[in-house]
Amino acid sequence: MLKKYIALWSELLACNDIGMDGRRFSAYLLAASSLAALAVAAILYANPLFAAAGLLGVLIATHIAVYTYLILGANSRAAKVEEVLPDFLSLVASNIRSGLTPDKALIVSARDEFGPLTAAINKAGKHSITGMPLEQVVMGIGEHIRSNVLEKTIRMIVEGLHSGGDMADLLEKTALDIRKFRSVRREINSIILNYVLFIVAAITFGAPLLYGVSSFLVDIMLLIKGKIGSAGTGGMSALTGQVGIFKGKLALTPEGVTLFASSAIVITVFFGCMAVGVMSSGRRVDGLKYFPLLAFIALAILFGIRLALSSILGGMLSGGM
Repeated sequence: MLKKYIALWSELLACNDIGMDGRRFSAYLLAASSLAALAVAAILYANPLFAAAGLLGVLIATHIAVYTYLILGANSRAAKVEEVLPDFLSLVASNIRSGLTPDKALIVSARDEFGPLTAAINKAGKHSITGMPLEQVVMGIGEHIRSNVLEKTIRMIVEGLHSGGDMADLLEKTALDIRKFRSVRREINSIILNYVLFIVAAITFGAPLLYGVSSFLVDIMLLIKGKIGSAGTGGMSALTGQVGIFKGKLALTPEGVTLFASSAIVITVFFGCMAVGVMSSGRRVDGLKYFPLLAFIALAILFGIRLALSSILGGMLSGGM
């Protein structure tokens, strides 16, 4: 279990081109999350159940936050590689046509403007100097880059090397196919933009508005129930028995309703952001980079609606009662 834990963080660090040792990072993360969890548990020590829940919640939340951050960084690095990959392949094809061998053409074509791709090629190029076969060198380029496009391109290049085909022509056609794919994806993104905006508006503005009004309505019902219950016997008690919503004992509290509304909005925004990520890039985690901002806006709107309704109607209700 510990080996898998260390291997997970080591792979994510490598995909982000972070040179930190996986064991050291795992130790730091585990220590920091444990200290934070113990601090929360110490604050909630009066209630053992809340203390245990806070301890476990902070420990898990810290790992999820760090994991999401590293995944987003790895995906961003892969997107940069996919952006420059067609230009790189075209340059390699030109160098091969000029008389360079494929391995020399790969190394010579690695320019600084290609960013993470250049770093991966230079790292793989060091192995070619030691006599490693070209196929293994090419496979090593995409070893720590989470890109399906790069992986398929490398596989195609390796198959071309095995079959002895015209590498320059293969690379040119591959670069052209990638450009066409990117063009189609941009068109699709422009088509689904309206749906993405609708989801963002629904989770950021629509849901807080509905939860704010409904939770304030529940607060009013609880207030009326309390007033009726304290009025004693007589006509008001008879009304209590006849009106269904005021019958029996309510277990709700204003604080519980507010907590439920806040939790529901955070969950709604979370899954809405994942839906946006799937629609935009095909990866759920890519939408989570919008989660902190959208969750903050949604919660601000929720409490703003409640505050506005309380300011407008609170005085009327207290005066009328």
